[in-house]
Amino acid sequence: MEKSARKGIEGASIGDILLASGRLTMPDLHRIVSLQEKENILFGAAAVALGILTEDDVQWALSCQFSFPRPNEDESAISREVLVVHDPFAPQVESFRSIRSGLILSGAGKLVRAIALTSAGEGEGKTFIAANLAVVFAQLGSRTLLMDLNFRKPRVHEIFSMKNNTGASSLIIKRAFQEQAVQKTAIGSLDILPSGPMPPNPLELLSWPDTKELVRLLGAEYDVVIVDTPRFCGTADAMIVATMCDGALPVILKGKTRHGDFGQLKKQLENAGVKILGAVMNEKAAVKNSR
Repeated sequence: MEKSARKGIEGASIGDILLASGRLTMPDLHRIVSLQEKENILFGAAAVALGILTEDDVQWALSCQFSFPRPNEDESAISREVLVVHDPFAPQVESFRSIRSGLILSGAGKLVRAIALTSAGEGEGKTFIAANLAVVFAQLGSRTLLMDLNFRKPRVHEIFSMKNNTGASSLIIKRAFQEQAVQKTAIGSLDILPSGPMPPNPLELLSWPDTKELVRLLGAEYDVVIVDTPRFCGTADAMIVATMCDGALPVILKGKTRHGDFGQLKKQLENAGVKILGAVMNEKAAVKNSR
């Protein structure tokens, strides 16, 4: 469904929303209302009981009714790991909203525009957190950019099923314009800047003044820029990216991240003058915000 069409049904009844979207016919509507009145149950429950709608149809209509951006399954090939998109009412998703609230209190969207997501090692869920966090900021109405500066093992483009032939690296070396590199998503307020072609010299490229200028310009254009970085230990890439941003949000994987590695990450960020906005403990599908 186009954004303009969605806008026209926000705040309407669930039945009207489903009629307008073509998911419901008028005879079906009458059957649902009849059962709803007879059994004194919710519209959605009646529709599912009759087999006319699925639970996902009902949740989609609720998303529209409450102005809660959620792309239609047919409109997006976004990975299922973006829980905020595919299951916005799941208990785990509240963790991302809590993290968002904490970041807003720390100045996100005002004094803090660019936020670097870091982790001590690989496979600790940093990109998973970054993607979901970017979506919840967009759902709040903030103009949000998810930027992939992991030039070693980029994943953002895979999560959002986008091409990666043009991206951040292309902008840094002046081989593309911003409108060519930044890609729109089915979520109206969310844009994606993939990493772009993998450079042979990622550390040197990140050290260029052009990279810092790119982060600065995008931070001025968007309300929030979520920046995905490489692992912290073993390379200097993440540190360089973090110093360009207004703050860093380290990610810890429960049961995997070593205390010493995280301590080293925190100490080096502090020594470099990077503002630590908190920390996120990733428990696979569930996440917890930790200050």
